[in-house]
Amino acid sequence: MKKAVIIIFILGLIACTSNKSVTDYKPISQDEFLKNPFGFKETIQNFSTISSPKFNTQKLLKRNQHYPEKTDTIYQFKYKNSEIFFYKTHLGKEFLLAGKVLNKQIILKNNIQIGLPIDEFKARFSDELSFNSDSLQMIGEGTKYTFIFSKGKLYRINIDNYMD
Repeated sequence: MKKAVIIIFILGLIACTSNKSVTDYKPISQDEFLKNPFGFKETIQNFSTISSPKFNTQKLLKRNQHYPEKTDTIYQFKYKNSEIFFYKTHLGKEFLLAGKVLNKQIILKNNIQIGLPIDEFKARFSDELSFNSDSLQMIGEGTKYTFIFSKGKLYRINIDNYMD
């Protein structure tokens, strides 16, 4: 009886290790990535309703620089060590302001996530990537994503957005 339990346990372990889920992806251009890096529209509402990972949200009030009598709001979405910041004006306009991604549970478009080996990262893009040492910057219209690698794996993603 013990032998049968041990054999079943070993077969179960083998089955679990051999059934790694492989997610398909299609190489995309850097421009395509920058147009929609999270795979959904970057809004406060969308980040508020994400169920996995579940972000903690904090609102920070900020006096409007041009109209001191008006108050704008900065939304901080936090998951463990990762943070995403949105800016919402007193008129209701909102945009993703900045962020840092340090947790593999936050998955960007084309299954880009922390811990991804550099070769697999490169394979997710159709165009040539220009690395500067262990980092890569993708700059688009009003946005900059910096991918930082350590020991051959994606370690951190910095997000910097700006408005003219």
